Amino acid sequence: MPDFDLPEAKLAGEKHVELWLTENGYTNIVKEELRLNEMMLLAKGNIEHILVRVITCIHPNRPYKLSEFEADVVTRRAVKLQVTAYAAYVVIDTNNDLFEDIRWDRL
Repeated sequence: MPDFDLPEAKLAGEKHVELWLTENGYTNIVKEELRLNEMMLLAKGNIEHILVRVITCIHPNRPYKLSEFEADVVTRRAVKLQVTAYAAYVVIDTNNDLFEDIRWDRL
């Protein structure tokens, strides 16, 4: 069974979220470091600017929900940047293709 914490899986999840954001009108999408080896995506939209924490896993695993502490860390960073905080839960297959629709959670 593949390890759902592989850097390649995380990058694939971020790319899927970045593509979704682009297709939905977001621009200036950049990576924002939260902590060591934890990246988020910062994007500008017509309605709101957002900061997205991407959680990726490989099917048949399910993405874990952010803990209250993790959600608080992301939300505090978003407040500092004056944007809205989100979590994006991504499930990919062993070929790094999107297995199901991205699940979004406003924090």
